[in-house]
Amino acid sequence: MTKVLVADDHTLFRKGLALVLQNIFDDLEVLEAFDAHEALALIDNHPDFDLVLLDLSMPGMEDLQGLSTITSSPGGAPVAILSAHQDAKSIRSTIELGARGYLLKSFSEDSLRHALALIMAGEIFVPSSILAAGFDDVRDPVFTSDSSKSKNPLHNLTRRQRDVLNHIMEGKSNKLIARELGLYESTVKAHIQVILEKLQADNRTHAAMIAAQWLENTEMQEN
Repeated sequence: MTKVLVADDHTLFRKGLALVLQNIFDDLEVLEAFDAHEALALIDNHPDFDLVLLDLSMPGMEDLQGLSTITSSPGGAPVAILSAHQDAKSIRSTIELGARGYLLKSFSEDSLRHALALIMAGEIFVPSSILAAGFDDVRDPVFTSDSSKSKNPLHNLTRRQRDVLNHIMEGKSNKLIARELGLYESTVKAHIQVILEKLQADNRTHAAMIAAQWLENTEMQEN
């Protein structure tokens, strides 16, 4: 069973999100909190949460103090921010304080499914509009600024994304990739979508061709 905490001071949104999450996860338990203080109390009493979703503007989140306290609390469940605003500075601040994602309240169910799959797979998710504004380093902090500026798009993939891409190049199906990497098939699909975006590929076959070309160029340069 997947156990999720939804913390938001707007009851209708909180209840609505809980219903959407029921469609995303097959076996789900949702606990709700009104503010950051109640969320922290629930986390202390339930250290087995798989995911924590926090409204950026609810009581107790002033100056991101609530986020800082929750991300440093025991348990280690990934924390994602819920917000109606796409402010790049705020997004960067939340990621730097340990949030694993920044989810817009305007997301469709499919977009939310995609984002949560990446977050629960250990990736960091921020809206594509922020990535387009030059914040790709926020999404993949394992890379230095130099590598993120590399002309080689393979350098902008996370380790897990490179693992998935290697399997794509071997012609494996999503189901087989999921089994061999120990992931959900929906998570593999989410990784592939990000790979296509980063490589500017039309489909998985095109992505494999782009990767093969860059790998060949790299080998030629090394020789």
